[in-house]
Amino acid sequence: MPPPYGGQMPPPYGGQMPPYGRPAMAPYGRPLPPPYGYAPQGYPPPRGGGSGAVGAVLTVLTVFGVIGLLIAAVTLSDQSSPGSVAKTTPPSFTYSSNSPVPTTNPTTARATTSRSAAPTTTKPAGPQPVIALDQHPLFKNDDAGLTNMDCDLPRWSTNAAVAKAFFAAAQVCLDQMWRPNLAAANLPFKSPGLVVAEQPSQLSSPCGTSTADAFYCSASSTIYMSTAGLVLHNTPYPPMEALSVYAHEYGHHVQGLTGLLQAASNQRRDQGTMSTSGLETARRKELQASCFGGMYIGSSEAGGSWTSQEGYAAVKHNYNRGDGNGRHRDHGTPDHNGNWYNQGYTKNRNFQCNTWLAPANEVS
Repeated sequence: MPPPYGGQMPPPYGGQMPPYGRPAMAPYGRPLPPPYGYAPQGYPPPRGGGSGAVGAVLTVLTVFGVIGLLIAAVTLSDQSSPGSVAKTTPPSFTYSSNSPVPTTNPTTARATTSRSAAPTTTKPAGPQPVIALDQHPLFKNDDAGLTNMDCDLPRWSTNAAVAKAFFAAAQVCLDQMWRPNLAAANLPFKSPGLVVAEQPSQLSSPCGTSTADAFYCSASSTIYMSTAGLVLHNTPYPPMEALSVYAHEYGHHVQGLTGLLQAASNQRRDQGTMSTSGLETARRKELQASCFGGMYIGSSEAGGSWTSQEGYAAVKHNYNRGDGNGRHRDHGTPDHNGNWYNQGYTKNRNFQCNTWLAPANEVS
């Protein structure tokens, strides 16, 4: 594709895109999750620094249990000893009980039978999230990606009402693209909520407040967008700059639906949220969301939604966002952010966004 803007495309970090089957990365999205609770997952500031929002991940607990019945059988006999109870353990896990063993009173020749039962848990119907990372079922099929689709978007403006209509129209396409993609991997789907304001200070969520331009809150399954800082005007296509940010946040929604977000949160908590390995986990999560965002831009372009110059403007925008001076290293460098976005844009395959298998120097 010829480079727009009369110059060269930003060079990929290291000089080449990662080979087929190994993703390239892009930093976007939400800051690190705290060890407990929820916090907004925010979009990183432009190149050059600034404070980012503290992001967090919804902690999802999946509880299941199999309860056995303790039945005491007692034989009435003058020569018999106190009765005993046989306990059956389900093969899937070890079950123990502190219930007392029923006994027989030989004097009264009366058998006492004791039975204890606990409520059972019914497994939810339908596809369920899978709490996994590099071996997640989303990446099992090398041919899985987004269907090319023509997305007819209305005009863009920083006015909150106009911007919300713009993002809502994009969301219609995103929903239609991701629903069958996740269904093919037997994963759940639901459309995210959407809240749009002009300033970050006007946004609040169950995850708290944020100073980020955009963030996703898994507690409400909602994308929050503030329009004032979305556009850097570093391309001729400001609407595509704004759209690229929204597509990244939708990528976090996909992570939330599938269990990737929960798995990343668990791993980071175990590693230490501010440890070297914990911050790397945060970067892998953010760069994956950028790659998912790039898949949407590329598949929509292939469907006739916009020109290659407009599509690449969305990618180029991501080479100007990422970890800057004064920020925790939780999103990745601007170059890696752009590279991962470009990975999704050019490849449009789920497994190409498996940042959990990428070498450490591709998620720095």
